[in-house]
Amino acid sequence: MQSMQRQFGKLMNKAPGDNAKVSAVLNDYEDADNVLQKIIENTKSWRDSWVALTSTQLGIVTEYEGLYDPIEGTGRTNVRTAVATPELQLHRTFSLKEAYAELKTELTDELGQIESSIIAPATSARDCLAPIKKTIKKRDNRRLDYEKAQDKALKLQRKPGKSSKDEVALVKAQEELARATDEFQVVDNHVRETLPPIVNAAFSLVPPLVNAMVLIQNRLLGLYYTVLHNYCESHNFPSPPPPMEDVIATWQAAFGPARKDVESISCVAHGKAARQPMHVNIEAQAEDNTRRPSAAGPPNGFRRASSNLIPSRDDGPGPMPPRPTRISSTPVATPGPRPTFNNTNYASNSNLGIPTEFTTASGYGRSPPGGLSPNSLKSRSDYFSLRPPSSASTAPSTVSTNSVSPGVVKKKPPPPPPKRIGLNKLPEEYVVALYAFTGQSAGDLSFQEGDRIKIVKKTGTDQDWWVGELAGRQGSFPANYCKAT
Repeated sequence: MQSMQRQFGKLMNKAPGDNAKVSAVLNDYEDADNVLQKIIENTKSWRDSWVALTSTQLGIVTEYEGLYDPIEGTGRTNVRTAVATPELQLHRTFSLKEAYAELKTELTDELGQIESSIIAPATSARDCLAPIKKTIKKRDNRRLDYEKAQDKALKLQRKPGKSSKDEVALVKAQEELARATDEFQVVDNHVRETLPPIVNAAFSLVPPLVNAMVLIQNRLLGLYYTVLHNYCESHNFPSPPPPMEDVIATWQAAFGPARKDVESISCVAHGKAARQPMHVNIEAQAEDNTRRPSAAGPPNGFRRASSNLIPSRDDGPGPMPPRPTRISSTPVATPGPRPTFNNTNYASNSNLGIPTEFTTASGYGRSPPGGLSPNSLKSRSDYFSLRPPSSASTAPSTVSTNSVSPGVVKKKPPPPPPKRIGLNKLPEEYVVALYAFTGQSAGDLSFQEGDRIKIVKKTGTDQDWWVGELAGRQGSFPANYCKAT
């Protein structure tokens, strides 16, 4: 309860026992403590940075020595013979390691003086200031007790028509005020007498500590530059180093002939990279590639089929997926006249394979089921795709057929019987567009987000182009742009 009353007394900003002189001394004490704390923290960070610098440089040179120094004693004869490192380069590497090892030893001795010259005196001075905080806190508590007793006595003195009970309370309040005044005066006088010399002594330590820091830094830099200068003089390196303009000019003079030799190669000279600048914004290019959905598949024409055909109804529309690769660029075939089994053109071209507009990548990458020949895959196509293929569309289908089982010749399967229209009619299927799509060619079906598309023809994966109908228009569309209804 008493501590709460003291806190309320601080908030009331009453300080009859305080004056500007004592407040200035208390502020100086806080400043001295903060300055010593910053000196200790920054000096430790400065020392650790030098230790890390010497260790890192010696570690780098040690790695270079391990790379350049040949490994002796191997008994393997079937490996390529390693080219020996030039003697000059190897000698420079060994000399640099010796120089850095010697430099680390000398710098470690100098860094040991930081603890005794700067950190230890500052820490000792700060430890001497720590007990003063208890005295200052005790003074603040006595001041609040004095203010409380003074307010109580003044309130009873100003009360009109005091009774005998009030007179007794007033006498008691005056006695408490006198006792609180004596206690506060004792503590206040102690702070006034002892705190200024201690604060002055703490501030007087700051210039010597800073001077010691400057001297140690100069010695560290002197040792560092001396070792590097001697190494450069011993191995004919310029010391001090030449300006950066000369370094760039020397590099360009050595890089120019090599660049001309490489660019004289025909595949490099006619490529796209030869006309691009040397500084390419890789991050912006990668970000642009991630934003734009790719319409082309991998270079070899294969694409991994998704494990899920169509996303479920509960899944929300995520980022727009890339459109599947279209194998053929011909428009969707329109229904033609029903062929007969004695058609000579069909019989003569039956060994070429039927071109399809919607060939999945998985069909090219796996072998046919057991007992089926490559030409039996034609039974999967629709009745209307049994028209005689053209010469332009036969080539890719022939390549895909040969890639399934090369060198295997089996008996040609008979042509499938014509479908009976009206029997076993499958229910109509619809999909809902998740993204808007604009047709790229004449046979594509354009739609907007949310359109309901009727499926006319589809394959076994949604990573392909299907045939759909929307508002009386038929065309192909990317199946992974839609979801099942």
